[in-house]
Amino acid sequence: MIMRRFINGLIQSRRTSNILVKTASICCFGTSAAVVGFGARVPGAAAKSGQKKPTIKEILARHPEKAILMDGGLASELQSCDFNIDGDPLWSSRVLASKPNAVKKVHKRYLQQGSSVLITASYQCSVELLMKHLHVTEEQAKKLIKSSVKLAQNAISEYRQDTKSQRPIWVAGSVGPYGACLHDGSEYSGSYISTMSFEDLRRWHIPRIRLLVESSVDMIAVETIPSKVEAMAVVSALNEHFPNMPAYVSFTCKDDNHTCSGEPIFDAVCAVAGHHQNVIAVGVNCCDPKNVPSLIQKAKEALKIVKSDALLVAYPNSGEEWSHETGWHGLKTTANANHCLEWHKQGARLIGGCCRVGPMQIGAFHRTLRSKGLIYE
Repeated sequence: MIMRRFINGLIQSRRTSNILVKTASICCFGTSAAVVGFGARVPGAAAKSGQKKPTIKEILARHPEKAILMDGGLASELQSCDFNIDGDPLWSSRVLASKPNAVKKVHKRYLQQGSSVLITASYQCSVELLMKHLHVTEEQAKKLIKSSVKLAQNAISEYRQDTKSQRPIWVAGSVGPYGACLHDGSEYSGSYISTMSFEDLRRWHIPRIRLLVESSVDMIAVETIPSKVEAMAVVSALNEHFPNMPAYVSFTCKDDNHTCSGEPIFDAVCAVAGHHQNVIAVGVNCCDPKNVPSLIQKAKEALKIVKSDALLVAYPNSGEEWSHETGWHGLKTTANANHCLEWHKQGARLIGGCCRVGPMQIGAFHRTLRSKGLIYE
């Protein structure tokens, strides 16, 4: 009888534990509760305590004058470590397969300089592209894309072990444009947009987003998007298939007013922020830093018009131009540390760098923002 009571107690305990686990899978998005599906852990949950990590929007709602520092260029930092990937159709994705620890080390360098958002090395990843150029199976290709998230998560764990830091750190799953996987520089022109339907773009992006969501990213980074049409297609896919996954959308722009496809940035921001609750931030990346203040101002005006509470994100490149034939060239106008104060003044609250902006510059951004009491950590 005693043994039977003991076993029944274990069973009841297990049932209670399962209920608690399911309850823990409910997380807040903004002010509303949403169930996180896909069999993943709670995005951003503390590994040991089991407590839910607050979202970026929750934190900045409480600290509206603070900024959260993002990382910088991943591929360009790998290049500085003698990885010759500029002419590689897989770009940084090649290193996921050949030297994954190198990717993790770059993530850790940015953490050591104060970054609180790590963007995964999945920008130019698709299952088809990995299968073609690495000669792997479909399952192996999927595992490689998922490994980009695991490497960022492992970098955070090791950083915490080394430093005892408890500041919130988020992993953003990079979803680059279709043009990036064409390896012809068309993500900087959007020339492929006219050859694809809205539904084609949606269908193409869904599998790669699913792999990142299943790997428990904290948010999706829809980045370096040259056209509002593709941005709308990705956000539509997120709304339908992953409605509880926060995402930000950042456009690449050819001047201080237009996306690389030629649409006014005002129109592009209105299109993605006006009707999509899971878009937590909008802005620009991989553009000339001198154009950021004007672009952010126009994005802010768009958010006001559509009555969106989305945050503003800005992480420009070095100011050089990319050519499929020659790589990066032209005048390097990388923003100095004081530029990040100007972006903050314009309203940007997610601030970082893109191609050819490395850990040392991110560290300078951190010190500058911190000296003014403007960094959240």
